Amino acid sequence: MKILVSLFFLLFILISASSFSQENSSDTKTEKKNDVVSARAKRKKAKMAWKEKRKQERGERRAIRDHEKQLQTKAVRKRLRKNRQKSNRINQNKKEFFLIRLFKPKPKTGGW
Repeated sequence: MKILVSLFFLLFILISASSFSQENSSDTKTEKKNDVVSARAKRKKAKMAWKEKRKQERGERRAIRDHEKQLQTKAVRKRLRKNRQKSNRINQNKKEFFLIRLFKPKPKTGGW
């Protein structure tokens, strides 16, 4: 008989403990869900603001580049392009095209 009473008492404690935990978990689920929704909305808003800022900065850079380009003549732009290509080739440690190297005037050394 003692075993039956103790088993009934233990069963009562387990059932009541689980009912308390379920009440608390339902409240936290709705809070977490609202928190996730608001976090998602914040990220989306921040992303849109970042895109607008990036678009504006790109437009400003493009306007500056176009203005500087208009100030230079065609010959200056051509010379800048050639110098940029030459510096890129030197930085990559590549030789000039073999025909250019073959027909380039030889440096004068002061010897014969």
